[in-house]
Amino acid sequence: MSVITHLFLPHHTNNQRAKILHPSSLLVVLSLVLVFQMAVGKISYRYPRILGYASVIQPVQILTLTNQQRQSQGLPALELDPQLSAAAARKAADMFARDYWSHVSPAGTQPWTFITAAGYSYRYAGENLARDFSDPDSVVQAWMNSPSHRENMLSNRYRDMGVAVADGNLGGRETTLVVQMFGTRLGQAPATAAVGSAFTVKAQEVLPTSAPVTSPFTLTKIFSVSLLVLFAAVLLLDVVIVNRRRLVRWTSKSFAHFIFLAVVALAAITLIRGQII
Repeated sequence: MSVITHLFLPHHTNNQRAKILHPSSLLVVLSLVLVFQMAVGKISYRYPRILGYASVIQPVQILTLTNQQRQSQGLPALELDPQLSAAAARKAADMFARDYWSHVSPAGTQPWTFITAAGYSYRYAGENLARDFSDPDSVVQAWMNSPSHRENMLSNRYRDMGVAVADGNLGGRETTLVVQMFGTRLGQAPATAAVGSAFTVKAQEVLPTSAPVTSPFTLTKIFSVSLLVLFAAVLLLDVVIVNRRRLVRWTSKSFAHFIFLAVVALAAITLIRGQII
């Protein structure tokens, strides 16, 4: 009990400030975070069946969920096109190879370059990108919550769609990329509304796979949120106890603690939500 008090509560043994809030302890915590991230990366690389990426995201699931959204708006289903899927896979590979997260590569390569290189001559084309998501529902929902991505998802200009899901290292961190490409071939008419019609998914069946015990995203989220809750609780207790004892301790060090907490909160929110462009 004395160890817990020393670590988490203002006490005479820690100069009336929880030991975990001391600058030296914050450096230790930051070091532990870095070690944790490195350990997750190494375990996921060596033991993907225990800690694997993209275990629950399949291209056909993205197609199905997209068509469900279109059906709800009275739009016809998109067909899964192998050439667009090949273009999406090449775009994902290029982002990993050149280490960028953008619709346009550092060399100026546009998404349409990958589409035409795959042999798909388009009349209309579009692209949605996502990263750091662990399930297909959250990917599609994030796109639907964004006006520009939603416009692609529900556009009646498109007839076909291609999807690629790829794992790799981006910006020094292991992640999963989801690339969604839309298109209508030259000579094809844009899709027309078909209110009340049912859609069918013409795509390969998702074969059962041996799912990992958990994903790095899930583990990192749990770790980040737990760390956030711990520091929030300690800071709250610190404020309450200091007020009850009528101690004035609003110093630059206390301000630094709140900055540290804000950084942890921002990291946790980013990990929970994933990213789309």
